[in-house]
Amino acid sequence: MIINGTVTDPSGHPVAGATVLIASAPVPVPDIAALTGADGAFSIAVPAPGAYRLVVRSQVDTAEVTVDLAAAEAQVVVALSG
Repeated sequence: MIINGTVTDPSGHPVAGATVLIASAPVPVPDIAALTGADGAFSIAVPAPGAYRLVVRSQVDTAEVTVDLAAAEAQVVVALSG
């Protein structure tokens, strides 16, 4: 199971080098994190379906989003506010 996503700034531009962490999961998981690439994209493999709360940290902002993973793959866009 995979959570794919993109992190964007308030203008919709991709944010490179942001850290994406799993803050909570439906089952116990080890610390799982990813860094966004130059295109703002990230991909995190997770063990089970359910709700995952992601925390995204860039140099200027932090955001949280919940992803409800019901299928083998989910797509999310995290828009930072500033």
